[in-house]
Amino acid sequence: MYKTGLLTLGLIVTLFITSCIKHEVIPAPEPQVELDAHFEGLVGGSFLEYTENVDGYYGLSELATQSAGGVSNAQYTFSMISPSELPSIKISMGSLTWNDASGATIPALSLFNSFFQANDAPAYSNMALSGFQVTFRDASGLDWKSDEASPVQNVSIDPLSIVQESDAYGDYSKFNMTFDCPIYHTYSVIDISIVPQTIPATMRDSIGTIQIDQASYRGWFQR
Repeated sequence: MYKTGLLTLGLIVTLFITSCIKHEVIPAPEPQVELDAHFEGLVGGSFLEYTENVDGYYGLSELATQSAGGVSNAQYTFSMISPSELPSIKISMGSLTWNDASGATIPALSLFNSFFQANDAPAYSNMALSGFQVTFRDASGLDWKSDEASPVQNVSIDPLSIVQESDAYGDYSKFNMTFDCPIYHTYSVIDISIVPQTIPATMRDSIGTIQIDQASYRGWFQR
């Protein structure tokens, strides 16, 4: 009888302790936008391909803004870069303009969406101030840029690929685009027309050109 009483008491204590234990509630995972980046094309006649998570390459969206007189302008960029590789490819789109009395806001989501929906065939523009620019960084770390004055260049963004999605981390405008254009780098070289040569040497600009052909780029811009 004594043992039975102890057993009963033990069961009561165990049930009491169990009932007092709070069960951990694991929240459902937050939905996250699937972001995928890929570039391929002929650069200077050589086929180049950069793929997300291959050789350390990943997509990076950045934003540059200028504010004055209660109005802000934004240029969006998307790059494929790698911490272990020098070559990279960046495209830029601008400018989105909105009223901004403080100079510290970002455009409304509706403006962000409509800007990219309306720019599936942008013009080339230096510094992307009013359109599209390409920047390629070569294996030596030199930057080569498109020029709005080039006579033959094109870019096309698939309208059906311009999809806006959002998650807890931000708002995104996805794209698939193709383009062909020459890109340029300005070297500083000794001006050999100066005779006798000065000390220090007189320098002049020399512009190098390479061609991008059949470029295909998939990525996103972040608001």
